[in-house]
Amino acid sequence: MIQITLDRAGLALLERHAAWWAREASLISRAPGTPLGHLWLPLVDGTEATEDLDVRPEMLDVDRLVGEPLPPGPLKIRGDLFWAKAPYMRVPWVEAILGTPIRATIQGGSMRTMAFIEDWTTWDEAPSHRDDTWFDLLVRMTELLAARSGGRCAVAQTLMRGPSDLAEAVLGPELMSFSLYDHPDSLRRFLDEVTATFIEILRAQLARIPPVEGGYVTPFGIWAPGTVVRTQCDATAFLSGARYAEWFLPYDVRISEAVDYSIIHLHSVSLHTVDALLSVERPHAIQVTLEDPGPSLEEMLPTFRKVLEAKPLLLEGPLSEAEVAWLRAQLPAGGLAITAFDSEW
Repeated sequence: MIQITLDRAGLALLERHAAWWAREASLISRAPGTPLGHLWLPLVDGTEATEDLDVRPEMLDVDRLVGEPLPPGPLKIRGDLFWAKAPYMRVPWVEAILGTPIRATIQGGSMRTMAFIEDWTTWDEAPSHRDDTWFDLLVRMTELLAARSGGRCAVAQTLMRGPSDLAEAVLGPELMSFSLYDHPDSLRRFLDEVTATFIEILRAQLARIPPVEGGYVTPFGIWAPGTVVRTQCDATAFLSGARYAEWFLPYDVRISEAVDYSIIHLHSVSLHTVDALLSVERPHAIQVTLEDPGPSLEEMLPTFRKVLEAKPLLLEGPLSEAEVAWLRAQLPAGGLAITAFDSEW
């Protein structure tokens, strides 16, 4: 496995990242903007997809998705963050491994899941809930990305949606919602299984990712002094905070307990799960993607302050220099991280 080296600045940054997890330091950075738009999807025949299509692993050009080998050198820094790369994050990997059909929308700029379980009998009678061709592709891409990194970038886990998102993707929002009341035992068995699958996929990646001074880097570019996971609970947008706490929070906790450090992704238009997340020790940190349109920074400020009283907080979005300065003036420095997206990066 390739060895990651750090220069003097990198070693100093490790100390700041460790202090961030302890809510004793702040991290400020700029990053490339990631606007939605045309989906780049290189195909194994040497072409690129130009029309929407159903995607299978054998269709994808792994070499182009991973990219050319980087020249050897120390781990690169971008602002207060490390340069991190993850296996092609447009694929909804966990859903695909669970057997969910994947549709690439080229002009829409995304890969979408198509719920395929109409009722619990369909799920219970399925001979398998695994598509190992997707699993094998993720393992291969992780290994290749690590081998080609040259030590210049930290390899991070790929996009992995959490248990609530997996339920919405596989079952569809209707069956997922009705099952809270009509089929609670079936839903709990499902959540037990998909959570175990999530952890298995995460560990398979961590086993192939070169550590950085005994720790690992999140997809956000923040180093943790141990194993780390990034998860999310976007599908709770159509659930109440109480339903999230009762049904899905225990599974997000279980994922977080599988590693040393954990961070959960939220959207600024859906912060109703914050109180539940602050009621438990893990996940250790909360990341919020700031959206426009959405609540103003002034409206969200009390929530941000509440988070920082208990956990580190990472804010990411298209923030101006003035907005970054305002947030830094209004919020405690300890545990605050801000990444301002810049389309001209």
